[in-house]
Amino acid sequence: MHRTIKSLGIIIVVLLAVALAAGYVYTRQSVVVPHIVPQSGQTSPITATHTFLFEKSTITISVPVNAGVYAGAKATDKSVSIYGNVSENIWVTDSYLAMVNDTAQNAMYESLLSQFRKIRNDQNLTSDEYLELMAAYVQSLTYETTPDNPAKYPVETVVNGAGDCDDKSLLLAGLLSREGYKVSLLSFSPESHMALGVGSTASLYRDTGYAYLETTNLSYVGVPPEELAGGVALRSEPLIIPVGTGTTLYASGAETAAVNNMSLSAEQKTKTMEPTISSLSSDLTAQQDRIYRMEAQMQALRSAGNTGAYNAQVPTHNTLVAEYNAKLATYKGLVATYDTYAEVHNYIITHAYDRKGTYAWAQANMPA
Repeated sequence: MHRTIKSLGIIIVVLLAVALAAGYVYTRQSVVVPHIVPQSGQTSPITATHTFLFEKSTITISVPVNAGVYAGAKATDKSVSIYGNVSENIWVTDSYLAMVNDTAQNAMYESLLSQFRKIRNDQNLTSDEYLELMAAYVQSLTYETTPDNPAKYPVETVVNGAGDCDDKSLLLAGLLSREGYKVSLLSFSPESHMALGVGSTASLYRDTGYAYLETTNLSYVGVPPEELAGGVALRSEPLIIPVGTGTTLYASGAETAAVNNMSLSAEQKTKTMEPTISSLSSDLTAQQDRIYRMEAQMQALRSAGNTGAYNAQVPTHNTLVAEYNAKLATYKGLVATYDTYAEVHNYIITHAYDRKGTYAWAQANMPA
């Protein structure tokens, strides 16, 4: 019996039992995963270049990729054959690990990592910053997805400069695991989503034992999205797929948590202040109109030579102006504070490529 099932882009052909001879059924349980067969005749390497922001720098990575490996990866039938009663967790795990670790991609990985190591050494990056460098590279690749799109090999994502959640997660897992970090793929099957789990000393995601790292866009380690594109919230427990045997942990989870808390707090402050600011603005407009009308009446009295009536209006006018100016000062102070909170929130969410700098900046600029 043959049927095709899709889950996070993996295509599976299920073979529950194969008759090998009359009266005999072969029931060995196994999973046969695809692998890259490099195509011959591809001589010139493909140069994959990508520029992205990291901390205070603009980084350009340019990696030569074996054209035969890339062509072979694109041409690979990414179906997975299942023999026997194999659980979904097993074949999903085997499939993704095979794509991350396909040996045909070793040269591509090494070329990428040699450039990342040089940046690490030139900029004297810490272990956490080095992880963030590779994360920023992958996160800044174009997010691109199509319906029923099978997962791509990391070499395809590098050459295309684009991928969806599983494509980008596979690539980053391959990079980080080869540099000794403790990483895992987090597969959310009901939501058709994949993210990365990073071994961390803080900000662990649910009961996974890992900090959540989104790969579809620039984001901080340990800060899961409130919702995915289309308003989808992550509610299921992910399948955890460890990649490699690395043991290095991310140690800046407390900082990313603090940064996220400042962002959320600043956003909440602006929402809380908006009704008061709006009400004050309306009051100021109404009081300004009243003052203008009164001044017009006073000017008419003065033009008519009715000095007594004019002078009688002056105290009331001056009181209204004083009240208006006091309220205006309060309004300007609230707007200034609102703008500061908005700036903090916006700065944090637009500088996820610079955790260290953003943490210092937000601490210095967040209102007490």
